[in-house]
Amino acid sequence: MAPAGASVVKAFNTIFRSVLEKGRPDVFIAGDDARAKAGVAAFIESLGLRPLDVGGLKMAHWLEGVGVVTVGLAGNGVGHWDFALGVNEFTG
Repeated sequence: MAPAGASVVKAFNTIFRSVLEKGRPDVFIAGDDARAKAGVAAFIESLGLRPLDVGGLKMAHWLEGVGVVTVGLAGNGVGHWDFALGVNEFTG
């Protein structure tokens, strides 16, 4: 349990270490405190990564599921740990 007044932001659980060392993956973040999320987003950007806000702290539950999916993909569908889930934006 976090102490009263603490802000909690979830991030980084969907990215493997080897990918962080090599590339520019998207980092999904969730939290209820906009100021705390902005601070975490700034930290993520300082690492050369792209923060993507998925919503409030209730979304942290779903980020846990995404982490489990990445482990499943690493062991089965992709077959290795050198990948990341992210967002591709298409225009026009």
